[in-house]
Amino acid sequence: MGHTIFRREFVSGAAALAVMPNVIADIDGDGRAVLDGEARKKKTLGQFFTKGSCWLQPQVADFIRNSKCHIAYDPFSGRGSLFASVTNAVSSIMDTTGLDIDPSQGWPVNDSLIKIPHKSGAIIITNPPYISKYSASRKRLADGLKKYFDLTEYDDVYLIALERMLEAQKNVVAIIPETFINSPFKKKNLLNSITILEENPFTDTETPVVVVCFDSCRKPFSKIRIFKGSEYTCTLQDVEDCRLVPENSVRMKFNDLDGWLGVRCVDSTNPSDMLRFDFKENIDYNWEKGIKVSSRLLTLVSVDVPHNKRQAFVDTCNAILNDVRERSHDVMLSPFKGNMKNGVRRRRLDFQTCRAIIEQAYERIIAGKKSNMVQQTL
Repeated sequence: MGHTIFRREFVSGAAALAVMPNVIADIDGDGRAVLDGEARKKKTLGQFFTKGSCWLQPQVADFIRNSKCHIAYDPFSGRGSLFASVTNAVSSIMDTTGLDIDPSQGWPVNDSLIKIPHKSGAIIITNPPYISKYSASRKRLADGLKKYFDLTEYDDVYLIALERMLEAQKNVVAIIPETFINSPFKKKNLLNSITILEENPFTDTETPVVVVCFDSCRKPFSKIRIFKGSEYTCTLQDVEDCRLVPENSVRMKFNDLDGWLGVRCVDSTNPSDMLRFDFKENIDYNWEKGIKVSSRLLTLVSVDVPHNKRQAFVDTCNAILNDVRERSHDVMLSPFKGNMKNGVRRRRLDFQTCRAIIEQAYERIIAGKKSNMVQQTL
């Protein structure tokens, strides 16, 4: 039976890492280990390639300098290409050291998803493995990952890797999925900053990523800065303050063909066609053929609003949505693969937030109440 090692390699001045150390999985049961070509292999195995050093933004380089560490330490080293970017840009880094599960890479062998040895004077700089429990199950890799997930409450390997890294070192710089911002990771208060990379650091995947810098000093979220590229945008507390939580106070049904309220739940690549609420006939989409129980990109919602108040209701929903986007600099909304044509990251509106927006609009238009959010919006 054909087997292949699940790993991601990074070249051209970024990280060369093992994405899934220690996982050797039967790919398709009949020996086709390369999955019918390189493109399919990359997609299935998470093997992506970086370009340049766009992840090393000025504030990230400053964090590395200010750590006073002189050793760059990568516990998922792979080819070790990440080190070249750091040593070229940060003169205080005088030495590099790494670990890898794969002995052929030439580093000391270590399973860093289980434990990472402490190294004095070192700052971890890495791109840890990431694959969710759901994706692992879908790709038939779950058995190889079971021993990692059994040790944690987290459902993605990169969160396990972050735990191990923070147990080993005080200072950590990691390139991880942007979904981290909305994740349940319990040690976010040890962050120094989060840098969103709207410039794609990969040549062959559109996975949205951020660079997180941990200094292991406990602090309120109001002291944790969020950047887009090199530009400061807001604090993590600003994002948390924008979160909307539904109260399930209004009866509604999503993905209902009888619904009148259409919702575009993902930004298109066209900046003029972004997330929005509208009458279903105003959204160019074949609802009859496209809407399913599992639909998440567009949806139809049935909610009891009198016909003569529906336009005001739609306008209020959009006002609340736009307010959240503006005040959180879009960060409260989960990222979606790729950018719009203006270079801005596409965003996704999840059904929980969508429900909360509809509830607030209902309170304002139907019940005649004004929540704090609606007062700010209108």
